[in-house]
Formats: sequence, C-alpha cells, structure tokens
Amino acid sequence: MANIRQVADKAGVSIGTVSRVLNNKPGVSEETRQHVLTVSQELGYNNSKRSNLANPQITHLGFLNQDFTQDISSNPFYADVLHGVEQICRNLHINLSISVISSSSGQLHSLPSLVKDNNVNGLFVVGGGIPPEVIASLGRLSQLPLVLVDNWFPDCAWDAVMIDNRRGVRLSVEHLIDKGHCHIALIGGPDHPSIVERRQSYEETMRQHGLTPLIVTPSCLSHEDGQWGVIELLRIAPQTTALICSNDEQAVGALRKLREVGYTVPDDFSLIGFDNINMVQFTTPPITTTCVDRITMGQVAVQLMLDRIKFPNRPVIKATTGVELIERASVCTPRTHKIVFPEYKEEETR
Repeated sequence: MANIRQVADKAGVSIGTVSRVLNNKPGVSEETRQHVLTVSQELGYNNSKRSNLANPQITHLGFLNQDFTQDISSNPFYADVLHGVEQICRNLHINLSISVISSSSGQLHSLPSLVKDNNVNGLFVVGGGIPPEVIASLGRLSQLPLVLVDNWFPDCAWDAVMIDNRRGVRLSVEHLIDKGHCHIALIGGPDHPSIVERRQSYEETMRQHGLTPLIVTPSCLSHEDGQWGVIELLRIAPQTTALICSNDEQAVGALRKLREVGYTVPDDFSLIGFDNINMVQFTTPPITTTCVDRITMGQVAVQLMLDRIKFPNRPVIKATTGVELIERASVCTPRTHKIVFPEYKEEETR
C-alpha cells in the first residue's frame, strides 16, 4: 500500500498539501484537491481521517506578528488589531494561536511552531516591518491561506487589510494649511508600507498647495525617534511652525522634547500624530491625530480569511479601512512671535 510521501511525489505537491486534502483542511485550491484525491485513489492510499471533503471546517487560526521590542499585548497599535481578531474568533468558536516571526535581512529564520500544526487553517501575518520575501517564504512553506494586516506591496498575492494612509495625512496637512501654516515638516520613519504611503501623501499634498516638503527620517517610530526628529528640525529648519509625525508614539516624543527645550505646543509649534492610540488624549495638550480603527482592522482580517478559505480561487482583495482627523488642542495658527533656537552639539543630532 502506498504511503503519503509517495502520493505527494506523484502528485507533485508537498506532504503538507496532501495531508490538508486528505484531512479535509482548507487552504488548497479545488483543482489541487481533486488532483491529490485522484492520485491517492490511483495508488490505493487509505486515510481513515478522510471525511466530509466538500465541507472543510475552520477550527484553528494562527496570528503571526513581527518581532516587536515589547510583547504584542503592550503594543498600542497591534494589541487592538489582535483584540479585533480575537473577538470574531471567539464568537465563531475558532481557536487562535499567537506567535512571532523571526527574520532578518529578508530571510525567515525558521517556521513558527504553530505553522507546523496540521490543525491550523490559516495565518494572519501582522506588521508593516515584515518583508515581502519573508511573507512569500511563509506562504510557500506553510501552504496555508494568509491575510496580511498593515502590510501590502505591489503584486501582493495575498489578501490584506490596510489603512487609508494617504487620506489621513492629506487631512492633517490641509488642516494645518487652513490654520495658516506653510512651513510644515514631517517626521518620517522606516520604509514600512503604511509609513511610505504617509510620506508620499505628505509630499503630494504639500506640492499641490505650492509648498515645499521637508522630511527628516529617523530609523523607527518610537518616542525617541520623535525626539530625534525635533532636534534635527530645529537644527536644519528653524522656520518650521508645524510638525506631522508618522505615528502617535513619535508625536508623544516630539511633544516631550519641545517642552524640554522650552517651547510650548501649540503656541510655538503645532503638532499632529497618526493612529489615535489611547495615550494621546491624555497628554498636555491632548494631541490632534488621525484616528485608525484598529479593532475593525482585525475583524475585517478574519472576514477575509473565512471568505478565502471558502473560496480559495477568488481574486485577491485589498481592504482599506477609513480614517478621520481628531482635532484636539495641539494645533493653532502659526506663531508670530520670535523664538530662540537652542544650539546642539553634533552628537545630539544623530
């Protein structure tokens, strides 16, 4: 009697694919499913677990996030995405396992253990810092449906949930212009898909209004990067009257650094963040920001996954969640008074 490896070799697929077909698991196209079933029948392979092949059951999903500096439950953005995923899974009695993707230089170090679990029906891949090459490796090695959250790239072969980053930054720039600002700077960040879209929208909107873009680019999106951005802007562009940060964590850091060097927000500098994480409503002053419904992002990701498992051959869908500008007390008209700019040593601007 043939074994599962012989079935895989003759069908030209992986053992994992054969296992998913014969154990009634989703994530395999109908054409491949029928091909594997035909080959297994030809070889006389018998799998006692094979049943109800036309109606695969979804019992277990995996949540893979990039390797953050802190646990995902402490991440002010992605913890809410996870909460949205958990809500739908709980309502549908679907088990959810969580793990971290370990990679560097575009290479996947190893498959997370949950990916090797034959009970897992699909994977959420969460985080803008996961390179396309790593995602492709996950898809190839796991042979499972993937849904990306806050990550997308040209020719992406997987469903994805993104943010309307362009609209969010456009609203911020135009809000500042309406207040009378023309020297508006952006504190950028790494080349993650959402951050790239925000940077592009800032440049486009500034030029559409006849203004000159000014961007400083720290390496990350932390409080410290917001502080670095303030020091750099004070050094190279003292005429700046308004700052837009790539996320709220940067904005909180920028607010702190401006206060440290003796400036007031918004009297000396207006400040806008992005994401509307909880802490920005409690700063002094509360920070104007773009609101992203992160829980809905997680919920939409689950709906895409369920639909993908049911219809494995449908076209790829990129879902975009809407945003709105939340006006708080960190923006006013540009300063008309003179301010004194501090001098920084070279090492402080790095």
